[in-house]
Amino acid sequence: MTQKKLFKYAAILLGFIIVLMVILRNSQSELFTILSASLGLVIFYTLLYYLFQTEKIKFGVTNPIVKYLFYGISIPLLIYGVQVTAGNDGFFKNTVRILLALEITYLIFSWIYKYRKGIQKLKNDKLEAELMLLKNQINPHFFFNTLNNLYSLIKKDADAAQDYVLKLSDLMRFTIYDSGKETVHLKDEIHYLINFIELQTARYHKDIDVNFEKAIKNSEASVAPLLFIILLENAFKHGVEKATEGAFVHIELIEDDSKISFKVKNNFDEEEPSENSGIGLKNLKDRLNILYSNSYQLSHSIENGIYSTTLELYKK
Repeated sequence: MTQKKLFKYAAILLGFIIVLMVILRNSQSELFTILSASLGLVIFYTLLYYLFQTEKIKFGVTNPIVKYLFYGISIPLLIYGVQVTAGNDGFFKNTVRILLALEITYLIFSWIYKYRKGIQKLKNDKLEAELMLLKNQINPHFFFNTLNNLYSLIKKDADAAQDYVLKLSDLMRFTIYDSGKETVHLKDEIHYLINFIELQTARYHKDIDVNFEKAIKNSEASVAPLLFIILLENAFKHGVEKATEGAFVHIELIEDDSKISFKVKNNFDEEEPSENSGIGLKNLKDRLNILYSNSYQLSHSIENGIYSTTLELYKK
């Protein structure tokens, strides 16, 4: 739970309790006493949660042996104090009971908080491990196809192959050093896509209509690396590669205050048998589910031999 949600729910609950206390302020029933205690518990719980979450109170600061000795001695002493003062009235009696209640509440809260924090850490570690596995799958998948392209180009045009190698090294530099980052600047991702497009157009000895339109409000906007490349690669692989004539790939990238939208259109031969999208698209969906959860939309459509796919990443 975030601090904002914590304070919101606490304020609602406190307001409800205070309204009931105002209504029952002249009542002599035990309900007013219960409401007063509930008011104190809500305030105490909110304060403790805030202190633990902001790490103003940290676990493990005190030696565990010393901590357990303190609780093992203080709680029995306070319980004994409650029994001794059972027949008395006054400040000391109330103080002993309040201290006992606060110490037991703190113990229960700290145990629950530590347990929930441990569960959350396990979930985060699991997601991070899954994400690293998916990123590691991208590199071999992409470079396997690219090296195949280079092999065929060397046989056809050695000079063009040299330029191809330079662009490939630029791609590898981005993939090796930047793909491990959680996010990169949008301008770097665009540069990566442009290099990929140039490598692909150099591979095919036929006219390809490639148009990359960009409308970028903030070129340094953050985006997870290597998401768009999978859609672009599929456009070349399933469209350009098999189209006999009039092959085209039209790309549109729009960034504004609310989202980043990436759209790819390509024509394809409808008579060609469809192929499985393979590891690339499955990888993309898995990464999106981890990185953007409910903050993305991936859609596609086919109309008159034109395949369109759109990925929208909503900013948080």
